[in-house]
Amino acid sequence: MALRPLGRQLSRSGLLWKAASQPKSLRNLSQGLQNAGNGRRRLYFLVGVGSCAVGTVWWFRKAREEGEGGVLPVARAGGSEKVEEKPVKVSGRELRYKSFASYVYKGEPYMSARDFLDSLIRDGPRSVDKEVIDDKILDKMLWGTPGRRKGSDHLFKDMWNSSVLSYGDYLFLLTALIKTRRQFEIAFRMYDVDNSDFIDHEEFSRVEKSVTAQRDNAMIEQKRLAKSSLSVHFFGYRGNQRLFSRDFFKFLEDLQSEVRRMEFDQYSGSSPTMSEEDFARVLLRHTTWDLDPVFKRLRGRPPSLGISFQQFNDFCQLLNSLEDFSVAMTMYTIAGQPVSEEEFGRAAHICLGKPLDPNLVSTVFEIFDKDGDHKLSYREFIAVMKGWKLRGYKMREKKQLGGPLEEFKACVKMEMRDK
Repeated sequence: MALRPLGRQLSRSGLLWKAASQPKSLRNLSQGLQNAGNGRRRLYFLVGVGSCAVGTVWWFRKAREEGEGGVLPVARAGGSEKVEEKPVKVSGRELRYKSFASYVYKGEPYMSARDFLDSLIRDGPRSVDKEVIDDKILDKMLWGTPGRRKGSDHLFKDMWNSSVLSYGDYLFLLTALIKTRRQFEIAFRMYDVDNSDFIDHEEFSRVEKSVTAQRDNAMIEQKRLAKSSLSVHFFGYRGNQRLFSRDFFKFLEDLQSEVRRMEFDQYSGSSPTMSEEDFARVLLRHTTWDLDPVFKRLRGRPPSLGISFQQFNDFCQLLNSLEDFSVAMTMYTIAGQPVSEEEFGRAAHICLGKPLDPNLVSTVFEIFDKDGDHKLSYREFIAVMKGWKLRGYKMREKKQLGGPLEEFKACVKMEMRDK
């Protein structure tokens, strides 16, 4: 039987409007069924209403489950729609900071001076346990922080565990290890607007931001302490002292010297010199190179007196001027052709203002001379040295992006290589 007569009859009787306007009234629905006609028509009407009801319920449930991405927005308390929170991307530096930080203050992780030094030379923290500190313990640490007059190239060993460093301090110290003095001079002069040769606490926070990556500035502000061991060292416990340029640049030189001495002693066993093989381990520690061929080449050379700390320190200074060194090297090469020891030494002399030890230059060439032609592919050398200069952070980020399996394989390869 056709349904059109039923529709016309329902329209004439006004039952469709009644059902729509009063869907919860069972009495009106029953009356509508009685007026709908014979039994078959009542059955069609009942099935149609039931199907619509089931479909409507399913549709609204689907929209509610899908939320913002569904068919309809879901009303929430306060009249606002549900906003899906996007996962926050955490940088490799922040992950490493949180991993090595041994203190927790007001729910946030903080480093000690010892944690900072460990993060530069160790693959992982000494312990995963973190000590919760309160205002009293923090205040005691800050009161014991050495002032600028007691600054030295063993400041961080002096502070050791009785210190607290924020994430902003951590990023600034990392930057201080890889930037040249000239770059910091520019930043310092930019905020010393009255040419007084000193800056205050607020101006120093601007210097911090100018020499760190812009993407980290929001996190620095969020995690900033009112006072940290670094700020107390620069500006005193009350934060009202002035930081003069001579003290600032001396701090940078002392920091670089302390870290380099620590790295040198780690591989030399605190001896006056390190072997050429240990020097190769230092340079290639953040790569996946197979060290056996490198050691074979080094053992085939005439015996030497090894690498002294002064030679190691000069080489590290060259790496801090890696961009300038790369430009100087292009003056001797065409389209990235390999360079000789003499050309390498001259370019280093130009950047450092003093010559590198000939034995050091020869050792570097032996490490990177894979094909035995006594030439160095400076592009590969620059790429490896950039990774070492950044303490392997780029490599760690790539391993994290590659997943646990890739990270495990890379770690096993590096462990087997160092045996």
